[in-house]
Amino acid sequence: MIYLISDIHGEADFKGLLQYIEKATEDDLLLILGDVCFKFEDTEENRKFTEFFLSIKKNIAIVDGNHENFEVIKSFPEENWCGGRINRISPSIVRLQRGNVFQIDGKSFFVFGGCKSGKRWHEMGLYHPGDEPEEAELSLAYENIKKHNFAFDYILTHKYEETPPNGTFCPALAELTEYIEKNVSYKLWYSGHWHKNEKTDEKHYLVYYELSPLE
Repeated sequence: MIYLISDIHGEADFKGLLQYIEKATEDDLLLILGDVCFKFEDTEENRKFTEFFLSIKKNIAIVDGNHENFEVIKSFPEENWCGGRINRISPSIVRLQRGNVFQIDGKSFFVFGGCKSGKRWHEMGLYHPGDEPEEAELSLAYENIKKHNFAFDYILTHKYEETPPNGTFCPALAELTEYIEKNVSYKLWYSGHWHKNEKTDEKHYLVYYELSPLE
């Protein structure tokens, strides 16, 4: 079984994460759609969360958000995994690199993490460079969309970037979102960021603290 949550923000008692740890078998996978926040702050609380998170033995795949320590995430070894490129964070935890496509349980997943952080996060010192997409990541995304004949089972992003903007806006992600919606066939699009568990329409899901099974 594949499950989804998002926006843990360094909380060791995050409901959906604890539920998954308790119930998951070796055949299950948890997709976290951003803002895990391990090694994010120099605080005792964040250090304890990081130690806890990196000790988890259940299968987890991360789509990075905008509140991540990108220098740390990208420092982990790279390898191929389920047809795409990942950073191997631990024996059971991987980070899915932006613009890649993964084949998991016979289903295809197009992945693109990140989004722009608001000004207040910069002012509070709760920010690491790397939240917005790089040109190479965007180029890979468009290349893989074409390579896979404009069709996937699922789209996974941290934020669904809308035009006109809702909140802090990243034009490059808005362009990618619009391109996918106009050109790509997919079953469902899952995203996080807004701290809601909600099916916004027949093809779009927001996930947060509730452990949501992939439909």
